[in-house]
Amino acid sequence: MSNKKNTAVRDNRRYKYGSLSVVFTVVFIALVIALNLVFSGLSLSGDLTVDLTQEDFTEIGEESERLLTELGKDLDITITFMSARDKFDMAENKYNGINLTGIVRDLAENFQREFDGSGDKGTIRVQYKELDTDPEFEKKYLEESTTKLSATSVIVQGKFHYRVLDLSSFFTLNENGGYHAFNGEYRFTTAMLQSSITESQVISLTYGNGEPIGADGMLAINSSVAGLAAVLQEAGFEVKTVNLESEEIDPRTEILITYDPVYDLTTVETDKITKYLAARNSYMVFVDSQTTALPNLQSMLSDNWGIDYKPLYRITDESHSLGSVNTINAKYPAIDADSQNGSAAYQIRKTVSDMEGTLDTALPESVELVVRDGLTQDSFRVETVLTTYDTAYSATENAEGTKGEMPLMLLSTKYGYGENNVTEYSYVTLVGSTEFADTAHMVASTYGNKRVILSAARIFAANRVAPDIEARQFGSTALNIETGTARFLSWTICTLLPAAIMICGIVVFFRRRHM
Repeated sequence: MSNKKNTAVRDNRRYKYGSLSVVFTVVFIALVIALNLVFSGLSLSGDLTVDLTQEDFTEIGEESERLLTELGKDLDITITFMSARDKFDMAENKYNGINLTGIVRDLAENFQREFDGSGDKGTIRVQYKELDTDPEFEKKYLEESTTKLSATSVIVQGKFHYRVLDLSSFFTLNENGGYHAFNGEYRFTTAMLQSSITESQVISLTYGNGEPIGADGMLAINSSVAGLAAVLQEAGFEVKTVNLESEEIDPRTEILITYDPVYDLTTVETDKITKYLAARNSYMVFVDSQTTALPNLQSMLSDNWGIDYKPLYRITDESHSLGSVNTINAKYPAIDADSQNGSAAYQIRKTVSDMEGTLDTALPESVELVVRDGLTQDSFRVETVLTTYDTAYSATENAEGTKGEMPLMLLSTKYGYGENNVTEYSYVTLVGSTEFADTAHMVASTYGNKRVILSAARIFAANRVAPDIEARQFGSTALNIETGTARFLSWTICTLLPAAIMICGIVVFFRRRHM
């Protein structure tokens, strides 16, 4: 009787603890799934955000302080808001507890307090006007800039020029149309720098060889290069177009850009570019995996600057890509030699070094770039700004190309000596993806493409009208996950982790049965 009783007790314990282990396993897996759904829902609804305080948005950073102080008394700015001051505190202007119009006003007034004309600093003043109360004031800007003022207009009037902004331009939006970040410090500082230099710096886009620019040189708002032009204009450059076959390059041009050419340049055009570069200017060329052979352009780049591309050799990377295996996620190569720390390529990478691991740099439909060997390197230096990872490979429809790490962005530098023996530089940059600088990738806040372009523009231009100032985010930023990483996480979360838990549960179940 006692043995039967003991056996029954053991069987009951086996059943009890074995069943409980299965129950615990099932409940744990269900809990993991439930938590995943909850946090996904909160993320989509925007509830998982950490807002900065009002004061954080209106602080003046070191970059703005330094650049504006360097202007000295040439900094003589009047910021005019076209609404009464108290209207900026209206409740309907709030977003996630932040008064949007209020932080624009408060930042402007902080600039006014910081730059009051004392010492060696210039002066910034803020004033408020209302529409229809000063017709002559409105008429001036309508006649001079064909810009009709509104209650949301913000005018930055400097010693030499002025800029008319809109309150909406101080913010960036996410893909859902919600407010993503406050870009006020960048917009104010850029506008003040633009307004305080005697001549605007020009960037000229070439056309006439199939570039996405109208035959009349007009840049359509839906053009693939419109986003690049808008970013450069926002940074303080005047963007123009030039047909090199029939027109001369504007002498104010700091950077000449050939974006996505379809037809080859003529010898007249390459001769003009060569002459332009001899005057210590800069040139950027954007090609991609669809760009055919362009002998004149390639010869100029290869023979004089040591850089080239392999027509139609498209790069693929199944591990380090974004969405599509042909949208390459760039790698920033390390610089080992201390002697290179002053190079232009190093400076670009240094400026954007904080992006690696946080902001991806996307180069869709990339073509393989090459550095030409056998040239005399005394006259120029070729550096790699961006590369693929070693998992990449290139190929055409009929042939295989290179496997492993390849350059995605090359920079060739020449230097000479100007007045007072000052070193002057010429830069030629070859980018292996046109979509790297198209509207979608320039505007998207989740990519680092815009930072790379602005960093290069700061180095190539004589005056720093494109300050390195980060927008201040209102909440969390969406992450882009590489293809290889996404596959690993999917297997881990959806397969390996639940399988491991189930196996543990089954082992515990059978061990309990034999207790």
